[in-house]
Amino acid sequence: MTKPERFPDFFLIGAPRCGTTSLSRYLADNPQVCFSRPKETHYFSLLSPQSPLEDLEAAYLSRYFSHYRDEHKAIGEGSVSYLYSPFALQQILSVNPDAKFITILRNPLEMLPSYHLMMCFTVMEDVEDFATAWSLQEARVRGERIPKHCLNPYLLLYQEVAKFGEQIERLYHLAGRDRSLVLLFEDLVRDPLTTYKHVLAFIGIDYDGRTRFQRKMGSRTYRYRWLQRLLYAPWSRDTYTVDTLYRRMSSKKASGRKSLLKRLARWNRIEVRPAPLAPNMREKLRDTFAEDVAKLSRLLNRDLSHWLESR
Repeated sequence: MTKPERFPDFFLIGAPRCGTTSLSRYLADNPQVCFSRPKETHYFSLLSPQSPLEDLEAAYLSRYFSHYRDEHKAIGEGSVSYLYSPFALQQILSVNPDAKFITILRNPLEMLPSYHLMMCFTVMEDVEDFATAWSLQEARVRGERIPKHCLNPYLLLYQEVAKFGEQIERLYHLAGRDRSLVLLFEDLVRDPLTTYKHVLAFIGIDYDGRTRFQRKMGSRTYRYRWLQRLLYAPWSRDTYTVDTLYRRMSSKKASGRKSLLKRLARWNRIEVRPAPLAPNMREKLRDTFAEDVAKLSRLLNRDLSHWLESR
């Protein structure tokens, strides 16, 4: 397929709870960058192997990049689900073989409790205790204990979601090292300016003078689950897109009823910290990810053994 005129040049593909929302905001504010609205389209994750790509213009580009202007020098989007999906990456590369991919990775022992909270917040997970949710992975592979509103049961396989070494090895194989930028969450937190400049150089964009880097999207829970279901449970889905009430009301300038719903969403949101891992759970995660962290260290030529140290 010929690359459409506005197809993205770069994709911020993960991992979840690793700073992708903050980085996407920095990029969206750059006048040379056209970043998708909303950040996460999940378009290529929702395609089936039999889905044609002929309707990219209507179902993808016009829907998520209608704000594109001639002055934009780079186009991007930020669906973290693409990192887990070889099919999504292959579909992207079939349209744009020169596409670039950006990932931000984090210590899985820190990322997973935060990710589990996010899954609960978006009502795709209905087990509020992380250790219990972890223990359900084998049952969920068999199609059991899948929450009603979970869009993709794979997202509940916490061990697979955090296998970053395996995922980066696959990304390098599909896209090549020269078109894959792997960042670490700890570097973004410590020195966001240097990280931001590194990303701009990677996508071929001039530094815009930004010096303020506010962090976004701390861990959250909710006051009332019935209200959270109303706002975040999928209420419309076709082959390529999923809508929730919150996503729909956030897609345009809020007024009237939409403004009321946004205020309700803010009121129902509570900032929290993930519960500390119990010692036995921390030990289990260390054992689970030791080999994968070692693989990632080799791939990045950077010692990440401190991720698994006792605390």
